[in-house]
Amino acid sequence: MAKKDLASVTTDLSALAAMMPTQRAAVAPIAAEPAPAPLKVVAKPAAAPKAKDEPLTQFSLSLRKDLRKQLSRLAGDADMTMRAFVLNALKEKGLSVRDDDIADLRKERH
Repeated sequence: MAKKDLASVTTDLSALAAMMPTQRAAVAPIAAEPAPAPLKVVAKPAAAPKAKDEPLTQFSLSLRKDLRKQLSRLAGDADMTMRAFVLNALKEKGLSVRDDDIADLRKERH
């Protein structure tokens, strides 16, 4: 197989670009719209620092399948995780649940 000689290619790229629809000049200039307000950079609120002397402990709860579906539905309707929903219920019953306990522990998606 012979090597191609790229020096012999004499394609005029500007002529090719002129044929592309994105390279053609607009027929009529569009009336200028008012500029949108500039975006503000807002710092993400810092999470409340967790006490280092209070380690988290795992807790498991077994539920009937139907009851778990109900919990999932209620939490979804409240736009919360099931964990946050249960912690809010415990807080309503008088347990000392802090806001940082209820915070979503899942990693943020970018």
